[in-house]
Amino acid sequence: MKTNKYFFPLTAFFTGLVFGISILGFFSFTNGPVSPAPNAGITPINATAAHVFFNNYIVTAAPFNQVIKGFTIDKVQLEAMNSIARENPELSGFRIYMGKDNNSMNIGIVVGVDNLGKDAVKNTIFQTQGQKMSPCPPVCDVNSPIVNN
Repeated sequence: MKTNKYFFPLTAFFTGLVFGISILGFFSFTNGPVSPAPNAGITPINATAAHVFFNNYIVTAAPFNQVIKGFTIDKVQLEAMNSIARENPELSGFRIYMGKDNNSMNIGIVVGVDNLGKDAVKNTIFQTQGQKMSPCPPVCDVNSPIVNN
């Protein structure tokens, strides 16, 4: 049986082409950017620890006599809220209390809120990093078109 002189080069070319596309497709879906570890910066705590951290904050908090325009919620607090929502989808919302840990670092205390507006302390409560968490004022975007005319 006589073969065409182009048969082997064309077969090799198409085999290489299919193999190359397959490898490219494989790496396109497996070598994407690595997402952060779930719950990074979120620590589960109990209601007693949350109470201690809240009291640590209250005894050092300055009085605040301005209208609160808004509140900054860090991605870490959002991840804590998402974790609480996955745990109990029946909750109607979330509350973030200001706190200070035992090293006097600002933290957020994230807790679910039930349909009666009560803290769902039987669910997981999270301690989160609170360096970027703050009401507005004092931490505001003074140039925002939302608050400026």
